[in-house]
Amino acid sequence: MLEEYRRQYAEFNATWMREYYLFLSGQKNDLEIASIYDRYGDLFTKDSITGLKQSLDEMADHFESERKAIKHLLIFAIEQYLENSAKNLTEAISEYESTATIDWAGQKMTFQDSAVAIRAEKDRAARRALFEKRAEIIADSNDLRAERVTKLHETARSLGQANYTALFEDLRGLDYKALAEQAGSILSRTETIYTARLAEALEREMGLTIHEADRSDALYFLQLSDYDNRFPAQDLMRVYRETMAGLGIDIEKQANILIDSEPRPRKTARAFCMPILVPEEIKLVIRPMGGQSDYQAFLHESGHAQHYGGAAESLRTEFKYTGDYALSESYAFLFNHLISDPAWLAQMLKFDDSGNFIRAEMLARLSSIRRYVAKLKYECDLHESGDLPRAAQLYAELQTDATRFRTGPNEFLYDLDDAFYAANYIRAWGFEVMLREYFKTRFGAAWWTSQRAGALLRELWETGDRYTADDIAAQIGVGPISFDLLIDEFNRVLK
Repeated sequence: MLEEYRRQYAEFNATWMREYYLFLSGQKNDLEIASIYDRYGDLFTKDSITGLKQSLDEMADHFESERKAIKHLLIFAIEQYLENSAKNLTEAISEYESTATIDWAGQKMTFQDSAVAIRAEKDRAARRALFEKRAEIIADSNDLRAERVTKLHETARSLGQANYTALFEDLRGLDYKALAEQAGSILSRTETIYTARLAEALEREMGLTIHEADRSDALYFLQLSDYDNRFPAQDLMRVYRETMAGLGIDIEKQANILIDSEPRPRKTARAFCMPILVPEEIKLVIRPMGGQSDYQAFLHESGHAQHYGGAAESLRTEFKYTGDYALSESYAFLFNHLISDPAWLAQMLKFDDSGNFIRAEMLARLSSIRRYVAKLKYECDLHESGDLPRAAQLYAELQTDATRFRTGPNEFLYDLDDAFYAANYIRAWGFEVMLREYFKTRFGAAWWTSQRAGALLRELWETGDRYTADDIAAQIGVGPISFDLLIDEFNRVLK
């Protein structure tokens, strides 16, 4: 039973990820996942879930790898059981957003293009007007999103769990409320430095007080477009190639990692990596916008691509796809955050006077992290109470308090990822600093020039998704994951 299940599991993942790649990269106008779920529906029925639970219960404790493998399959079955229940709503939301357009400056702008335009628009009045038009599209899809969330909640309870939160805490072995409380220390311990530096930057760069700034201002402010000329588009691939070469990785020989940088109109503004076949076919996708944001997005997704592309072919299939997403996010942030390393900036881009940029980038990063801590707090309440009207107001309040950018309730469901993904980012931010400091201690401050560091990374990547972020932290001797180093870094750089 398990061998046939594994075979179909591999086929489903490849088919599902290829469909999402084609849609999100703008090569397909419609996301067609319902037929995929129908074709592989036997993988995520209640009977399949019961069978996997029984196999896990019957497996002796000393068969650690086999038990871990079955647990991965069980996580997959339950997550996809939920998604299968809401597949038609997922398609409807995707179809709506992929076809929605905005009348702007006498032309039709796609919903995806509007996100890019807002980040690039210097004129505040124009930016706010475009943001409002985009918000209207989001508001018009909220009924569909509310129906989808309600359906996911009902399906979670149908599996015998008290609510959606309890289901994922049991599945992932995490206490999301405790994590939200622990991560709350990021808010409290960076509050003074964050508000002071944000107020100064808003006044200096945008002529705004901290009480005037709103979410549309945040999208432009966090883009750091004033520094874009220091990050030339034509140098991006060279920088990527040389960074990887310093670690002993020759990207020219990585035929399994395909970079898709075509600027298609309906291509999502959010860079992504799609591991269609691990490790044979990895898609690294970005939508070029120019400047430091492109570098950050590309480096981040390259971390995912190297992780999945570096997995051993001999790995069990279930260790290639279904794991602790915080682990892959940690590798992604490790490369993403090279952008704030003065030595790396000097060597790769001849950016020697980078002090002001690094402080601006760290302030933007802190804003993003504070936003995600607020998201996790909001998600815990939403998924436990199911009270959507209250959730909309809570989202607005928590986001405004955490980021200091006035945020409305419209995006409370648009800004919601499935399965507590915000928790993966938060744990990854904590672990990445610990991992980076470990590499600096062992291989030197310029760890990215050490082929021994690259060898260790490849050794870690070979294990794919077999281990959690906490497992790897323990294995290299830096665990348990905490936020102390992260908080200290922000307070040190922004003081």
